[in-house]
Amino acid sequence: MNIHGIASTVGPQSVEQVGAVNSASAPAEPSALNDVVEISTAAKLAAKIHEIPDIRADLVAQVKAQIEAGTYETPERIDATINRLMEDLL
Repeated sequence: MNIHGIASTVGPQSVEQVGAVNSASAPAEPSALNDVVEISTAAKLAAKIHEIPDIRADLVAQVKAQIEAGTYETPERIDATINRLMEDLL
């Protein structure tokens, strides 16, 4: 069927039968349906929040006090931090 715009000069056309339906054939079996669930990155991160351990307020207060007193940064801690960084990089 051709469409020639709104004011077409062609009148209505008849409907043509495409093919006869064969009632003798067996009905087709439905194909297996597979549902898929996709979880967004934001949802995955939100789920990980529950895995984070509680904040140890006593330890945080202790470290803050050591930083304020200037006793937190010791040569041993600095060496340990450098060693961990090097392990992560290598």
